Amino acid sequence: MKPIFKITFSILCILLCASGMFSFSHSQTLSGKVIDEKGVAIKDALVRLANAALSDTTGDDGTWSMTIPAGIEPFVRRVLLPAPVLRGATLYFAVNEKDMQVKASVYAVSGRLMYHAVDRKLAPGFYSLNPLNISLPQDLYLLRFRINGETRYYKLLVTGMMDHRSIVSLQNSVDAQRSEKLVKMAVIIDTVKASKAGYAPSAVPISSYKDGPLTITLKLSVPAYYLNPPNPCYNQFNVKNCIPGDTTSACRGNCAVANACSPPENPNKANLPKTFICPRFMLYSTEMLQAAKDDAALYGWGSGSEPPFNYGVVGHDADVGGLDNNESSCCQCYQIVYVTPEPSSPPPPDLPYPKPLIVQSFNTAASGPKGFDVFMAAGGYGAFNACYNDPAFGNTTKFNEFMYDQFPYQNPGSGGISFLRYQECIKGWPPTVDGVLSAACQEKIRQMCNQALMNASAQITEYTRQSCIMCNQLNSLYHQNWDVMAKRVRCPQNLTRVTGCRLVEDKLPLPLPLVLTPSQAQANGFATGYHTTTMQDCCKPTCAWADWTVGKNLPVDGEWNSFYSCDKNGKPITK
Repeated sequence: MKPIFKITFSILCILLCASGMFSFSHSQTLSGKVIDEKGVAIKDALVRLANAALSDTTGDDGTWSMTIPAGIEPFVRRVLLPAPVLRGATLYFAVNEKDMQVKASVYAVSGRLMYHAVDRKLAPGFYSLNPLNISLPQDLYLLRFRINGETRYYKLLVTGMMDHRSIVSLQNSVDAQRSEKLVKMAVIIDTVKASKAGYAPSAVPISSYKDGPLTITLKLSVPAYYLNPPNPCYNQFNVKNCIPGDTTSACRGNCAVANACSPPENPNKANLPKTFICPRFMLYSTEMLQAAKDDAALYGWGSGSEPPFNYGVVGHDADVGGLDNNESSCCQCYQIVYVTPEPSSPPPPDLPYPKPLIVQSFNTAASGPKGFDVFMAAGGYGAFNACYNDPAFGNTTKFNEFMYDQFPYQNPGSGGISFLRYQECIKGWPPTVDGVLSAACQEKIRQMCNQALMNASAQITEYTRQSCIMCNQLNSLYHQNWDVMAKRVRCPQNLTRVTGCRLVEDKLPLPLPLVLTPSQAQANGFATGYHTTTMQDCCKPTCAWADWTVGKNLPVDGEWNSFYSCDKNGKPITK
């Protein structure tokens, strides 16, 4: 355990409450202005006082004002302590709750955990910690510090001799601009909160109702699924300008990574970092559902919160001379309209057509130029498997690294978990809607899908199960091989923010929100003769290699030049 030094402080809030220093006998006025990041006034923003339970709405010039009656006695909400700050080789931080869990972990730039500098509960007080006070090779390191549910990252460089006195901080956050007086507290009696649709809410703590006028800045809201571009050290067969082992060259000499699936990956890459598909790409993932809603609002598709499309990704071999004009289909988008299900499925009009899909091509060598292999949970392994340690499947990876700890075990090599595979869902011939809706069928689907488990991520476990279940519901029976009609379209903005890959394709039309049925697709020039299949193999997809985008002369949009790849815990690997 590394030494942690504590500077004790008194419980300030008790003293202040006892002193009655905040009492007053006359009303006061608190005022201010709400602006955006460019300094432009924001009209109709809601401004609230949390403790005093007062509110106002900003006018045309962004100003607001609230009169605090004399009868309102403010009280101490909390003592605001300084944020963790790294100075030189020492991390300073404060604990203001009893038995707060504090964890500081040191990682190599490759992502490998070196050790935990501290991982225990601490009493209230001020602390200092040298996270690198053991011998370490000369290199760049990452400190991950978690306290009170928040995580911060700091860069550290070990130079020269292997001694903590030679550590130089490369920490570049706003904390570096804080006052040198680290032991500093502020007493907060209330909080001014400002919000408006389309902006991230903001809160400003105040120590007196005499504070102000206050200027509150609202930033345009950024969806939670937005990430940095794909990491160029992980999306190239061989990193340009990289010399293996040379830390002064590109990617610090780490010049290659491996597809998690071996086969087909070269078994000689067993010691390289393994890269997988990202579960966030699957049909009905949280990110895909939210991106479809956000794009519906962005482009004016329909009304309300229900978008006209579902979003997904597909394996698709280039249909040169048909839908495609390049030998690589990577990162291209298509609108798919469903026409005819499998013979063992109830047919329309009894069966509702699933929503059209807007899909982006993420893989090749899939189901041919007329096929779209839709990525959904428990969709079937396909040719290879890195999802689960399944020795019964011939092409399970030999690298012995897998995404899931448990996986739906039935039919993984022949279509996965589909209602078409269970007698509980098909009662006699022809199959009927009643069979799909039956309690026995739906219980069987839930039972099978809920076997999916990723111990490293409760969220991925949840929407893997959700994707599996939803693709077997009456209004969304995607989990079968449909005949479809298709049209190449421009990729919607937020779909590409989920996947990481975006092409410059301004001349292509956006998806058509009013084309929902085969007759509407035919009237709008959609091509016929296409079909869907289903898959989930967890391998790194073809289009997560920039060699299949930039290397195939596709017009990528800057650094958004490939799909993300993920580590085995489902975390996207970003720049």
